[in-house]
Amino acid sequence: MTGTGGALIHAPLAFRVSNGGAGARDPFIVCPKCEAPAFIRRSERQTEKVKHLTCHCTNSACGHIFKMELVFVHTLVPGNIDRPDLDLPVCPRDQLHHVMPPPRASADDGQITMFDSG
Repeated sequence: MTGTGGALIHAPLAFRVSNGGAGARDPFIVCPKCEAPAFIRRSERQTEKVKHLTCHCTNSACGHIFKMELVFVHTLVPGNIDRPDLDLPVCPRDQLHHVMPPPRASADDGQITMFDSG
């Protein structure tokens, strides 16, 4: 398909059920020293687009306490609330991936379709 502005990809429908913590493969915050999961002890909003996070490493042998910055990058879907006073950049169209459902393995001859002509 051409003219969409981005690559078409097929992605399996999957949902992440892990909520982070020690058993998660990709926790939200990772300690930069030992790469163990870290938790957010406190957050301070600096602006509408920037938040400072005070993080604590869960590895007791490390004990690292550090501050990170969470920054807004761009909008993927604008949502339903209009905020003309807030300048939120929109993702360039050529960087958006248009996800298509996976192709069907085979047509099911026993399946009724509303488009069947006869």
